[in-house]
Amino acid sequence: MKKIIINLLLVLFALQTAGAQIGDAKFALKISFFTAGRFNPNFRKIRVEEKNISGDSYQEEGCYEYRGVFEISVLYNGVPLKERDAEARKAREEKAKHAWCKQMNLDMKPGDSHERFLDLGYDFPIEAPGTYEVTVSRSTDVEHPENGITVKSNTISFVVPETTAENPK
Repeated sequence: MKKIIINLLLVLFALQTAGAQIGDAKFALKISFFTAGRFNPNFRKIRVEEKNISGDSYQEEGCYEYRGVFEISVLYNGVPLKERDAEARKAREEKAKHAWCKQMNLDMKPGDSHERFLDLGYDFPIEAPGTYEVTVSRSTDVEHPENGITVKSNTISFVVPETTAENPK
């Protein structure tokens, strides 16, 4: 009988722990285009707004936008678009993991937002005419993403027309 009770308690504990791991994310992500200044029509910079949607304050390290914390998904005419050079991006992000700005903590109080900017055109070939769809995501556990919850942003779209500054007719 003791063994059954112990096993039952272990199962209940395991279920409780799993529920705690599944819990809700503390933040939401919203993306939009950043269009300040005059840029080439093929230049696309994404503004990522991270908003604390929890009732608790928390701190985050700086430089998430440079350290590979965000995953960018780009569809070109409905088909996943490959990066220009994934290995170069990973090497760049690895260097940034040790950058000074990692030490700059952000205090995120309930309802606070923080903006970060991602250079979409730097890593993805977005020059060809067609329709592009972009979504950004990140894990709630930056150091061990596989242990966290993946939070996805909204999806934004843009069209590169047949005639652009790079491809005049």
